[in-house]
Amino acid sequence: MSYLDNRKLPKDTRSCVGGFRYEGHKKQLRPRYAQSEIGEPFIPKFSAIASEGQKIAPPNEDWADNTTVLTGMTTDSYTMDEKIIYTPPIGRVMGRRCSRFVWLLASSLLCIISVVSAPIMCSLPIIAPQVGFSMPPIQCDVDCEGLLFLMAIKTIFLVIAIGVLYWRKAMADMPRLYFARAALTFLVMFILFAFWLFYIVRIMFERYDNYKYIVSYSTSLLDALLWTHYLSVVLLELRRLRSQFIVTIVRDPDGEMHTFNIGACSIQEAATEILRFYTTRFSSFNIQLDNARQTAVAKQSGMQGGTAGFKMYNIEQFGPQEPVSEVNTRALMEAAARRRIGGYAEVMQEEIDFEKRVKKRKYRLMAATEDAFSHVQNTADAGTQKVGINNQMDSLTAAQNVFTWIVRPLTKYLKTTRLQSRHPSAEVTKHIQRCLTLKLSHRTFLQRFFSDRIPQKETVEESKWSVICDESVSSGVEHGTYIVLKSHNADIDYGVQLVCTVSNIPFFNLTEQTKSGDDKFSLKISNESAV
Repeated sequence: MSYLDNRKLPKDTRSCVGGFRYEGHKKQLRPRYAQSEIGEPFIPKFSAIASEGQKIAPPNEDWADNTTVLTGMTTDSYTMDEKIIYTPPIGRVMGRRCSRFVWLLASSLLCIISVVSAPIMCSLPIIAPQVGFSMPPIQCDVDCEGLLFLMAIKTIFLVIAIGVLYWRKAMADMPRLYFARAALTFLVMFILFAFWLFYIVRIMFERYDNYKYIVSYSTSLLDALLWTHYLSVVLLELRRLRSQFIVTIVRDPDGEMHTFNIGACSIQEAATEILRFYTTRFSSFNIQLDNARQTAVAKQSGMQGGTAGFKMYNIEQFGPQEPVSEVNTRALMEAAARRRIGGYAEVMQEEIDFEKRVKKRKYRLMAATEDAFSHVQNTADAGTQKVGINNQMDSLTAAQNVFTWIVRPLTKYLKTTRLQSRHPSAEVTKHIQRCLTLKLSHRTFLQRFFSDRIPQKETVEESKWSVICDESVSSGVEHGTYIVLKSHNADIDYGVQLVCTVSNIPFFNLTEQTKSGDDKFSLKISNESAV
């Protein structure tokens, strides 16, 4: 046995290429001084490279053809097109519903007490002797009667003011306490408690006999409540009218962006204003069209269905609990980015083809609709002529005939734009009937299908959203506030997120500059000037 048989050979670090271990054909090592054979010299030719030690031969070019991976267990799978998982909305929480009902009941009771407190204060000196509570006789002169009339007028004003400002449906159910409204509520409760305490102790218990002073005291309570109402108008309404911040709204996933301005308010109030602006100004999000476009682009670029990802194999069989290293994760991300960047031509071509299809079917629908509307003539347009009196139809029959004329191009257009479920045949027929009755043109009829606002199937009573912010939603809005509003609706806003960034409006420093008095000019002409 040769001494090379017992010598530990150096480890081939190149035997793992790309995370795989390969096993090539093992070459039998020959001793440095082998036995002489026929046709071979006893001492081989001398080589300086061979004398330095064992030389590791590089792997063959076709090493993968003769290689067997010793494992087939997939431990981790990654894809770059993971769908965003939206947390399902929480159902109707009984505690929150009860708290809202209690708040409405308490606020209504407080408003009623505020309105009837002054009349009750004026009526108690008259009613008390009839129930056994001794009170001095009442004397009301002309000044007292004038104060009673003034109290009645102020009571009516208070009822109207409360009804206009507070007797309306709330726009949103906020997650946290509304500090401004709660503070005003406690202020009204304190005013009522203080006035009633003074009235019971100093007037009822001491049996005060000046009825004019009692009426004046009741009128003072109404004045305090009216001034509190004016303060609530300033804090709840006027404070938000002065623009102080700019809100930039970006809708995810399509990236549509709009901006608008708001005043000083809390984050939850700003979220309510943002949702109102989104509902009225943004175009409708078509989730079916967005999914179809992403699938088409993924197929065009070679990623079938957007699910072609990267897999990592556990070569060493350490177990499923072995964490993925940061280096491998970064390599996966870079490979995915390179694959996406390389497919921009396919994505661009797919977008161009889709726009061509939509325009072609849109103009076909316009031509068919114009032709159909031109063939339907209102009998009133003929005047006194009795042309075609035997072919008269009611509006519904005429609408059905027009719908039969345009149903094929309309169906193709709606299938292309993924809006077929939003426009059932019954609604389309009713829309045609309305347009024919009101003598509207075919362009007005088609605007329903070409508009970026998708009609709702039914009345939306409640829209479920959640607000995500680093600060408490009851705190005030300031420069740099970052808000994310996530939709939990199952219909038109499914999967929508609104990314909102708040920035303040700067202070504008304007200076006046006087116009220069030198308004005389000269014409410079050289020899090369063209005349």
